[in-house]
Amino acid sequence: MEVSSESRDGAVIVAASGPIDHATAGSFEAAVMPALEDAQARDQGLVFDMSGVDYMSSVGLRVLMLVAKAAKTKQTPIAVSSLQPSLAEIFQISRFDKIFTVYDDVQAAVDGIKP
Repeated sequence: MEVSSESRDGAVIVAASGPIDHATAGSFEAAVMPALEDAQARDQGLVFDMSGVDYMSSVGLRVLMLVAKAAKTKQTPIAVSSLQPSLAEIFQISRFDKIFTVYDDVQAAVDGIKP
């Protein structure tokens, strides 16, 4: 699993690739929490580009929940984009599609979280 982040068009975009499971969730959390802090410091939103993630276990979902709660405390807009079909199904079953606004692509997510 790899994670990168960049600031673009008024949002911090976090791109993950590979499975997010028990073996990689700690690294995922270690990468996304600083990205959230960066977005908050810049007064920007946070977008997860999940196009490279084909599987996420419950521990990965837990990391997303922690990020969502931390974002909510400072009213930081957050969105998820580019879910692979298997991950979209996981989001629906776990009802994470009710917690996060899900967009088809990164640009739509960036546009969707702008004030």
